Amino acid sequence: MKTACRAVLCACLTWLWMAGCGGNSTSSAPPAGNACTGLLITGVLQDSLTSQPVAQGVAVLESGTQFSGTSIYDFYPTQQGATDAHGAFKLCAETIASPSAIVLEALDSTGKAYPPFIASISGAADLGTIAMGGCRVTCDFEGQQQTSLPATLKGVITSSPIAKTGTVVPQYAVTALDGSKSKSGYPNLWSLAVPLFTSSATTTFTTTAGSCAGGVPFCATYSFTVPSEGPLQIINGIYMQGTAVPYYMIYAVPDGPGLCSPPSALTIFQQDGSSLLAGNPGAQITVAEIDFTRCE
Repeated sequence: MKTACRAVLCACLTWLWMAGCGGNSTSSAPPAGNACTGLLITGVLQDSLTSQPVAQGVAVLESGTQFSGTSIYDFYPTQQGATDAHGAFKLCAETIASPSAIVLEALDSTGKAYPPFIASISGAADLGTIAMGGCRVTCDFEGQQQTSLPATLKGVITSSPIAKTGTVVPQYAVTALDGSKSKSGYPNLWSLAVPLFTSSATTTFTTTAGSCAGGVPFCATYSFTVPSEGPLQIINGIYMQGTAVPYYMIYAVPDGPGLCSPPSALTIFQQDGSSLLAGNPGAQITVAEIDFTRCE
């Protein structure tokens, strides 16, 4: 039942993203050093309007794990690297699992977020110059934005009867970037992890005793800054961007070996239990509480 619900939620979010899709056309890992003895992934981030380097960027390599019996893949970061003053990044991976994706995010000099860039990765690759931004040459179309204020997702995770550590990541769902399909012929769904803009943010949580609401013995808070524009892809040589507001999910998993109920949790709702996690520019969103019980 949980798996079926998850599939429906991911499918709904993918539809919301694809429904707003429009075209803006223009034609375990070792540290990355000067020499890479593994699989090298490189690229240069450049502002699509000014052609200037995007220095405040981050490149994240992610690998996906399929939920048994479903067409859904959860992605989690395996390696991350920042862009340099020239907008260049370099990731050196010992191996690249299948499926894998590259996610690029960046801020401009005013702290506004570029639309993220996403692509499938299967091996060593030079992605060349990647034009970051929601506009091409000029912002001609209504609603087009080169960059926008990021949104903030804040929430609480609880555990009982004991404290727990674990991972928590913001995600957004897209159809499989490698074109893969399920046995029934429908596109697979990829829930991509959203890279973190700030070094103070973390994808781990530790519930502790304290001023937890509702008498819950252990709780933890988290906060993520996320892009407020749909991601960019290159499809048949053309930059394509989802023009609808991105809708997010929060996925949390307690560490083992002891289990909790549920063993993992996914929410797409705000604190009111009905509003979706719409990443509108500048939005401050309180996510529905995630509760883990019967933890061992």
